[in-house]
Amino acid sequence: MADTGDWTIDWTDKSFPPSAAGIAASRIGEQGWRIGEHFMTPIAALTRSALEHNARRMREYCTQHDVQIAPHGKTTMSPELVSLQLEHGAWGVTVATAWQAQVMIEFGVRRILIANECIDPVGLRMLADQLEERVELEVHAFVDSVGAVEAMVEGLRGRLTRPLPVVVEVGATGHRAGARDPSTAVDVGRAVARSRDLQLAGVGCFEGVFGAERTPSVLRSVQDLLSTTRHVAEELLRADAFRSDGPVLLTAGGSAFFDQVVEVLAGDRTSYERDVEVVIRPGCYITHDHVVYRRSSPLRGHGAQEFRPALHVWARVIATPEPGLAIIDAGKRDVSADGQMPVVEARYRDGEYVPAGVLGQHDPVVDRLNDQHGYVSFRATGDEPLRVGDLVVLGISHPCTTFDKWRTIPVTDDDLHVVSAARTYF
Repeated sequence: MADTGDWTIDWTDKSFPPSAAGIAASRIGEQGWRIGEHFMTPIAALTRSALEHNARRMREYCTQHDVQIAPHGKTTMSPELVSLQLEHGAWGVTVATAWQAQVMIEFGVRRILIANECIDPVGLRMLADQLEERVELEVHAFVDSVGAVEAMVEGLRGRLTRPLPVVVEVGATGHRAGARDPSTAVDVGRAVARSRDLQLAGVGCFEGVFGAERTPSVLRSVQDLLSTTRHVAEELLRADAFRSDGPVLLTAGGSAFFDQVVEVLAGDRTSYERDVEVVIRPGCYITHDHVVYRRSSPLRGHGAQEFRPALHVWARVIATPEPGLAIIDAGKRDVSADGQMPVVEARYRDGEYVPAGVLGQHDPVVDRLNDQHGYVSFRATGDEPLRVGDLVVLGISHPCTTFDKWRTIPVTDDDLHVVSAARTYF
């Protein structure tokens, strides 16, 4: 379980009530705060029931399909949310850099998968020192070339009394890291097996490089990459290249295609020459979202079992300078737009929460964002749906880059009462 500890709110916690300074995190739920009333705008907020539902639903999915999950911690970089994921049975936590691994170690995470090439000599020295100091700590890292193997060996030389487990990464032409063909990947695995400072723990990939749309062509690319990953693992099994203790690790699976990982890597396990442990690595499922993952999630269409969006950004209408246009006080500094623009989920006026669908013919849409302004266009009919002073509740597309804009995010119950808060470390 991650160490969330106790901490106090101060002036660096964006948009919190001015009277909040000095209040301990353990007492946040006692303050009687409510989103829409006591916080400055803009303010990001998390819904507790959705977080808990998503964590529980993913645990059930993994149990049903006999796979493990190492959620990608870079999505939230939050000790409170990482703790929730570990409480719901996460095998470990995934990160992308040595520094993120260091943060997770400070959170108290004891099994970490660096799903990226880790050849930074300073980062390797840090990891070696942490591994030597903490006997219970387990770190795996990706590697995709013989040159990367040599760089890791050089960075770790003489610093470890136990070899570092590594995972051969398989990639796709034209995309990010990963060996481009099976024979290269097998050569990398053999190079790891010959090293005294490294040990071959598994094979992995990231199929999300093909996008998040579940079109036939994307699904074919995803399955081809996963099939290649399985083939490489089977070749290295026949070569007896993997470490002798424990199962062989097979890992893939972002938030859009973890069902494909189950089908390709976890299917027909009897054909593997040794026990394998399949670990999926979705990160965005814990908060889900309102656009990209709502559309592409493997659990879409599962009714009450679907993931639920848990993250919103509340903004205030500060100007209506012309018919059909409202300017809100949230922009690129507050809400992500790297996937698609945020969507208007609701209007909040005089304590009344009105879902966007009720606004009907007005069809409010976020057109663009400046640093601190958002442009909401709507059909002007004389009965203006947005007035100066109204609050607009934004649903986000792709949660990762909303989290990194907020140091502390209040967590609410379903009635918008603040019950706790989650911190982030980016």
